[in-house]
Amino acid sequence: MESNVYQAPASEILTAKPEAAGVALYVVAPWKFNLLFWATMGIYGLYWNFKNWQYQKNHRGKNVQPVWRALFSVFFFGPLLKTINQENEGKAKPLPVFALATLYILANLISTVCDRAAARMDSFGILDLVSLALIPVTWAVMFKAQKTINFSQDDTQGRRNNRLTLANGIWIMLGMVLWGLILLGLASGYFPEQTQAFLSSLIMTAS
Repeated sequence: MESNVYQAPASEILTAKPEAAGVALYVVAPWKFNLLFWATMGIYGLYWNFKNWQYQKNHRGKNVQPVWRALFSVFFFGPLLKTINQENEGKAKPLPVFALATLYILANLISTVCDRAAARMDSFGILDLVSLALIPVTWAVMFKAQKTINFSQDDTQGRRNNRLTLANGIWIMLGMVLWGLILLGLASGYFPEQTQAFLSSLIMTAS
């Protein structure tokens, strides 16, 4: 019996794409998530959003732009939560999308407004404190989402991503510098004389 030269080889039809075998969302160990989030003052959230959309694009074939969805996460966090629920369907209680998305959006918008207004001031003030106070809100929302992500991908402890990389270490160090500058700014705003005396003694000791 003659073969059809126009028919695709059977091996090509039966072979699955390599990327389809991986996870569909960004799995990370809870301790690592918390460390990177707090060490970077929440900036880690930008990368976190990017990675989740990147996994959806690579492993689910979604026509999305991960970079833009990360940069404008306030517009796409709700859809991301819905995606997490879809991946978690039949496994656990779904995330309350509206409540979590509302908290995330409000926390980020208010924080952005406070940061821009505070940047016009000569010293740190109440607006900086408001911005810092909203970081735990964003963390709580994202951490809840992360736990559901890990559960949906059958890796509650995030074992496939539970080690720190060199890049992680660099970001942690940069984050520590940022934290130091923020705390120094707050101290100089509320305790200018004591801060000045502390810095002077520190410089004298170093020299």
